[in-house]
Amino acid sequence: MPFRVKACTMFSAAHRIEGHPRCGRIHGHNYRVCIVLREDKPMGIDLDELEEWLQEHVFKRFDHQYLNKLLAEDGELPTVTSEDLAQMIASWLEKSYPGMVELVEVCETPQLCVEYIP
Repeated sequence: MPFRVKACTMFSAAHRIEGHPRCGRIHGHNYRVCIVLREDKPMGIDLDELEEWLQEHVFKRFDHQYLNKLLAEDGELPTVTSEDLAQMIASWLEKSYPGMVELVEVCETPQLCVEYIP
């Protein structure tokens, strides 16, 4: 029977969503990101390595950043949503753990989350 391994981290960051009546202004969240991987046998994934992956690829990259500027391409400020972050993180995760990514969850608040299932 396969196992699901879940690891989470939190970071604080600001963003804005152009044209949105409330979120069009720069504002911040205390984001929570959880990643879930599939493994076929116990300890098939080293939890210390997974935690380190989250620190390097999510926390250190996003904590205390203005996400629109950080993720800008060609000088344009992109709209950055939780869905965008979840999809981006899943793409990075797939490179490190090919075929094992089950889902990525990004929460802007304890009550508002999105899940991306690749």
